[in-house]
Amino acid sequence: MPFYTGVGQPVNALIGGADPVTTSAAGRLRIEPDQLDGAIAVFRDAWRALESEIRWATETITAEGPGRDRVSKDAADAFNRVAVGNKGSAVKVWRDAGAQLRSIVEALENAKLRNTQTDAGNARPFQVD
Repeated sequence: MPFYTGVGQPVNALIGGADPVTTSAAGRLRIEPDQLDGAIAVFRDAWRALESEIRWATETITAEGPGRDRVSKDAADAFNRVAVGNKGSAVKVWRDAGAQLRSIVEALENAKLRNTQTDAGNARPFQVD
């Protein structure tokens, strides 16, 4: 079963190929080397979209007290601390998901670099002195 991007398209449909994306028995995602650019693009796009939503949520999710009294103000302030800034908040969960997507992009970029370096190393002529 292909990994889904959340926008209705499986990753392998987005990066081309018959079935370049598979999961192993250990639950690891396997991407063929020639499909790395497409996979990087998919995860980078997801990361950017999520970052945009996080920015929006951080800037707009605020509560105002229903009244002008101290209790209403304190309740609104408490909600705003929990909703946006606290370690258990929904925005923090989004931030953590963004960090995870960023780490996936970095891991894929490192895999591509290693693959490129290996290919370049194998392309050098063998020399015997």
